[in-house]
Amino acid sequence: MPESQDDKSYLEMWRKGDEGAAQKLFDRYVDQVLKLAKRHLRQRMAGRVDPEDIAQSVFRTFFHRAHKGQFHIEEPEDLCKLLARITVHKTFRQIAFHKRAKRDADIETGETQEVLLTRLASGPTPEEAVAFVDQIESFFSLLKPTDRQILEMRMEGYNNLEIAEKLGISDRKIRRLMERIRSQAEQVGMTP
Repeated sequence: MPESQDDKSYLEMWRKGDEGAAQKLFDRYVDQVLKLAKRHLRQRMAGRVDPEDIAQSVFRTFFHRAHKGQFHIEEPEDLCKLLARITVHKTFRQIAFHKRAKRDADIETGETQEVLLTRLASGPTPEEAVAFVDQIESFFSLLKPTDRQILEMRMEGYNNLEIAEKLGISDRKIRRLMERIRSQAEQVGMTP
């Protein structure tokens, strides 16, 4: 097949230093890698694991190991099958990482909600409520307008994907902004 021959030729050209050949291989297969990664992520896990991150990792591993001569492309579909195996492996490793102990999304949405509901049922004292509101208002004044809007939407119950859609930005950017907000909250002593 001509495509297989192209893959083999591009791989050899890249090993000799042709970055354009690597770009052609990336462009040819990136959409398939992304689709495969998305297909293996459940909806809850999709908020934690970005298929684009997996795709970048797949190609970084592929090009690093191919440069060392660890992969040989001979038959039609060899490269496609190889990238699929790497993608599935990396996706499952990310899922396993996020399912361990405290990172498990199932635990967060199950047991943690029960604990939170129990605490909320007793309700804060009026003094605690006033102190909390003052602390929140003080913290909000430190935030950039975009960060504040995202935090408000999260507090209203929107998830990252919903916020990203409403604001027209990527889920990945939402996660980065939330991490920055968490860091700021830790700096001012807002986290337990």
